[in-house]
Amino acid sequence: MTADSKKQFRPHRLMTHCHFQTVGAFLFPGKRQRYTATVRIVDLFDGDRLAIHDDQPLGWKDGDRIVILMHGFCGDHQSAYVRRLAHKLNELNFRTVRVDFRGFGDSMFVSKSHLYGGCSHDVDSVVREMHALSPNSNISLVGFSIGGNILTKLLGEWDRNYPEYVDSAVAVSPPVDLVYAAWNIRRRGNQLYEANFVKHLKWVLTQRRRKVSGLLDTGLSPLPKRLVQWDEHLIAPIWGFKGAQDYYEQCSSGPLLKNIQVPTLFLWSRDDSIVPIDSWHRYTLSNSIQILETDHGGHLGFLSRRSGDPDRYWMDWRIIDWLLDRAQKSNQDGCVEVDPELSSSDLNEPVQAPEIAPPHWSMT
Repeated sequence: MTADSKKQFRPHRLMTHCHFQTVGAFLFPGKRQRYTATVRIVDLFDGDRLAIHDDQPLGWKDGDRIVILMHGFCGDHQSAYVRRLAHKLNELNFRTVRVDFRGFGDSMFVSKSHLYGGCSHDVDSVVREMHALSPNSNISLVGFSIGGNILTKLLGEWDRNYPEYVDSAVAVSPPVDLVYAAWNIRRRGNQLYEANFVKHLKWVLTQRRRKVSGLLDTGLSPLPKRLVQWDEHLIAPIWGFKGAQDYYEQCSSGPLLKNIQVPTLFLWSRDDSIVPIDSWHRYTLSNSIQILETDHGGHLGFLSRRSGDPDRYWMDWRIIDWLLDRAQKSNQDGCVEVDPELSSSDLNEPVQAPEIAPPHWSMT
């Protein structure tokens, strides 16, 4: 079920444009598999809770690998990319744990607080919970989009004090500079994505206001039309930030990338319009990070032409290749080596970025 990790991505002939890739991955989510996971409730540092979906293959035993999957913005455990990957990993006898961040999926009515882009402490709680359940198993972490920023923020915060049983990670299209990402989502061409996000957030908050006793809420009304206003008037004050800009600056994982010690693969498309690939260029990267860039793929798209992979979901197989390779190296000698051929960048030196930030902060 694996393929060559150096395999180049060749987009589907009808989906060469970035928006076709992004939307196509949503419209063609892949075959839906029967749900077999066990829902677990994880207690968090502030007394809140969230739900995780623990899928343990029949042949799995303590000591076999666990992979924790983190969805993107407005996603959940049933997001196509998470669901597909979990099924494929289960077939490889990997135990998978799909996290529903606060307020989404099965955490919608369990959590009293809300997801924000820096909630690395929540992922740390999930990691510790799974280690307590299976103390002899190594753990891999995979984050998509905002889940990727949360993941890499945690890895950077851990620095050299990361749990020894966490031996590999993958971040796909993470917005490591949230200020830039917030500005970019408002640019022409991305406004439909922003409108769709806000529509979903409004629906979720409306449902939670009706059903969650003790919901943390600022009473925001009417609900805003822009994400930055949502973050300014709801998310930032609830989490103790001075405002949206303060939230974005404090929760961007970019400044922490130099600290990451866990071998980590970053997967990015150069034509991703939602999370521009140059968002990481201004930061110094640890030499534990490898970058796999493609010319096409959109945002969490990567729908390919027919190749040596079992299906067209190229992203899934590159993640699987990486996890299998890391697992093999860990089993061989108890450590993992950086493969310099996977990245075209010199990861020991900082890369100077172009001027990409907006000229001034704006709430409109």
